[in-house]
Amino acid sequence: MSLLIKGARVWQWDAVSPTNITGSFIPNTIEIVDGIVTRVDPASATVTAANPLSKIIDGTGKIVIPGLIDSHIHVGMTGETRYFVDLSSCTSIEEFKLALLGHLVKHPDLSVIQGIGWDQEKLGRFPTALDLDEVCSEKPVWLWRACWHIGVGNTIAMIACKASTWSGEGGVVEMTPPPNPTPTGVLKERACEIINPVLGSKSESEKRSLVLDGLKMCSSMGLTAVATNEMNECVPVYRALHSDDLLPTRVFLTPMAEELEKNEDLAPFATDDRILKVDRVKIFGDGSLGAGTAAIAPDDDGSEKKNKDGLLIFSDKEMERKIALAKERGFRLEIHAIGDMAAEQVLNALEKCEINKESRPVLTHCQVLRRDLIDKMIALNTIANIQPSFVPTDMAWVQKRLSSSKQEYSYIWKTLLKEGVFAAGGSDSPVETPSPLVGMYDAMFRRSRTNDDDVFKPEEKLTFAEALWLYTIGGAYASMEPTLGDIAVGKAGDLVILDGKLEDDWMLLKTATVDGVVVAGQVKVDNFDRINSPKITTLEGPFIPGKGGGFFCACVLRGKQCFLPR
Repeated sequence: MSLLIKGARVWQWDAVSPTNITGSFIPNTIEIVDGIVTRVDPASATVTAANPLSKIIDGTGKIVIPGLIDSHIHVGMTGETRYFVDLSSCTSIEEFKLALLGHLVKHPDLSVIQGIGWDQEKLGRFPTALDLDEVCSEKPVWLWRACWHIGVGNTIAMIACKASTWSGEGGVVEMTPPPNPTPTGVLKERACEIINPVLGSKSESEKRSLVLDGLKMCSSMGLTAVATNEMNECVPVYRALHSDDLLPTRVFLTPMAEELEKNEDLAPFATDDRILKVDRVKIFGDGSLGAGTAAIAPDDDGSEKKNKDGLLIFSDKEMERKIALAKERGFRLEIHAIGDMAAEQVLNALEKCEINKESRPVLTHCQVLRRDLIDKMIALNTIANIQPSFVPTDMAWVQKRLSSSKQEYSYIWKTLLKEGVFAAGGSDSPVETPSPLVGMYDAMFRRSRTNDDDVFKPEEKLTFAEALWLYTIGGAYASMEPTLGDIAVGKAGDLVILDGKLEDDWMLLKTATVDGVVVAGQVKVDNFDRINSPKITTLEGPFIPGKGGGFFCACVLRGKQCFLPR
């Protein structure tokens, strides 16, 4: 299988150190043979008998960038949320109830109602079981907050999961005041685990369907690789999809660390074609800032903490035990840490467990740091796995959660790069859109979703080259895949084709769609039949025009009608 792209302007890196990231678009011809880039030069495209091409893409008027990697995403959950009630646009409890009612009317046969996207800041308060009971009291309802760290259920769901008797650690069951305390319906962090039996376990075929839905969405938005954290034992599902040649992207699967204790046979592996790999496990360090459960350390001046409900998920000893077990089993580590207290616990545990710097441990989110924590990240070669789209989401209420001194080292993407920290970009979808183009836009502009003039910490804006680096070179480094992230001879044939007009105005990234996605030399997304899109020719005997495929845009994820041509 070979592919040639001619007539496009191709991104070429000049410098890729975190402290010095530059590059430019250069008119080039790209040739990919058997999944590997064999030529990148300005020479005219030729087809020879010695190296017959199966496809030629005319990229006139287009730009080509290296394949885009989402370094932190939940693919299965992204697929699943397409069937949830979307509460992200609700700005009051009444709107919240109406959205739930509309979903009930639309899906009367569902035995359990699930939803996602509410935010107590927009609603005016936390929703409660009584709010949900007013809409539906005869079957379980469970609605996740936008961050997936807090949920609210109706009374029948609280009774079914025995919320009033939960006494675990690392979570909270909110109760009404004495003298007769009962669950309010709100569960936080690890307490949310008790709702799982109520929601019901998924069959392998259901998991497969949801994962495929999520992967197709990712591919359509320009992703060529995903580092996905799955929470429901999906290794067999991904193995089967790879065996059936159905993976539209590369998949770097990250199971939960708890699976190591359930499955003694689970071990790191990678397929020969590097399309599927499992080499690290995920541990939660704390909650989320929006939910108020991120672990924030007290200020040095002793002032009262704003984020009073923050908590560490595990004790120091338990965190160290989990890290040591992963190390013993040969796995790399990815650890969720949003608050500085959580980051401190994680970095201390990595150091105490003597995690090899060459294994490149990953600290996911890194929203609230300190000067000493940045120094320690550098010393331990810890990767900052950041989510640029958290900035426009969180800026609406970050001042309510963080003191001015904490904000100094919060959401500091530019600073991390200047300090020499390797960083990788991700979406945390379905928390945010899986579109890497939107992620790059947010890294560059840091604007509010509702007011373009409202910019959070403008000094932390990234250049286009830096934003692209997060999703290419940075993602490749975090995934330990040295053949990714660059369009150069000998590298993997992963790339994305975009409208050349973007080069004149990067603000268009926010609403851009992709024209083509190539993984290992195979065209996975081909919107080449759209007006002004590149033309693709399939060389199979006579020259026959290729057929374009459909696409899936971000409108669906946001619950909006899509008017783009199919």
